[in-house]
Amino acid sequence: MDVVNDVINLPFSYHLVAGMAIRLGLIVYGDYHDNNYDVGYTDVDYKVFTDAARHVLAGNSPYARHTYRYSPIIAYLLIPNIILNKHFGKILFSVFDVLLTIIIKTLVENQLKSKEGARISKYCSYFWLYNPFSITISTRGNSDSVSCFFIVLSIFFLQTDKIKGIIKYVLSGMLLGISIHLRIYPLAFSFPMYLSLCDYKITRNTDLKTGFIALLPNKKQIFLTLSCIFTLFIITYGMFLKYGYEFLFETYIYHLFRKDTKHNFSILFYYSYLTMDQLIFDVVKHISQMLELFILFVLSLSFGCEAKTLPFALFCQSVVLVAFNSVMTSQYFIWFLSLLPLVVHNLRLKPVVALLLSIIWFTAQGAWLFYAYLLEFKCREIFILIWLKGIVFFCANIFVLVQLIKSYSPEYRFGIIDYPCGVKNK
Repeated sequence: MDVVNDVINLPFSYHLVAGMAIRLGLIVYGDYHDNNYDVGYTDVDYKVFTDAARHVLAGNSPYARHTYRYSPIIAYLLIPNIILNKHFGKILFSVFDVLLTIIIKTLVENQLKSKEGARISKYCSYFWLYNPFSITISTRGNSDSVSCFFIVLSIFFLQTDKIKGIIKYVLSGMLLGISIHLRIYPLAFSFPMYLSLCDYKITRNTDLKTGFIALLPNKKQIFLTLSCIFTLFIITYGMFLKYGYEFLFETYIYHLFRKDTKHNFSILFYYSYLTMDQLIFDVVKHISQMLELFILFVLSLSFGCEAKTLPFALFCQSVVLVAFNSVMTSQYFIWFLSLLPLVVHNLRLKPVVALLLSIIWFTAQGAWLFYAYLLEFKCREIFILIWLKGIVFFCANIFVLVQLIKSYSPEYRFGIIDYPCGVKNK
């Protein structure tokens, strides 16, 4: 135990180097794995990114690469894959991981503003730096760490005074706009971020008239909103001028109406598979989306109206966005895992309970992956079993989220600090 404590208490810079070294090691291992195993290590999307970068380098559209459905910015970032080395993108995404770790530590430390804050913030940042999912997703060549970085950086400027005055809200809005351009889902975060700057706080006892008045924008909210919209518009319109409607459809519109008939974690996968060519208007999917929007709205009002609970609002929203999505793959888990370090110190959970919740989540996911392997590589007709495991995984996600909401205590700091008294727990 002393050895473990000694390792944990090493200087933060040592951990950053170790985290990057682990990622570089896995990038090198990825080549061996790809060449020797049926299930490749490198993400299929990474090959798509690289092909799109090759098209861009040749002066063509990245969308000339079939199934490239991302912002052209990702293809631009990966041009060195063609010029320098095929692993450049994986290294770049890993660098974003490490930068995100630094931002998480600084943000949490700013939240706590206490003698113990520096120690707690390091523990929180390690939840991302050494998280197997964050390590694997980036080293396999998935780009979600980029959008996650801009989201957390947006929260950083919104909730710290590293830069003071109106400019901090402008920067926060700009970064949020960039993240929305890269991935649509951060759009849901804009409402709770807006609410967190309200002069009048909305509670469950607030009447409709007072609630409406509270939503009227103040100066901070205006700058946050306008900078976000302006940044999003400028980047998106610039890409539209260069690549036309194809950019809009492949990057945004396609995802709004997407039906992925291949197996994925989503509870709607099998339904989409059976009704692919039968429905013009998908009632089931739209009802699911309406329910999702309602839950997002309630979470915004419940946790988004105060600055100190805003990170938890965004974390809960990201879990709901993933759980209710009609398409869900492992890379989507990064959406909420990148926000978990900002709130993990506020979860009043006994270690055994935290371990049990982790086992429930991992077991449900592992069961789905087992049957997916049988379908994909053993050609067994087990669609129904995969769908049933998808239902189990959906229930596991919701159950774990509910338990985390129940355990959430904004003044709890791993039991090391209990505010407002500031006395260590015995």
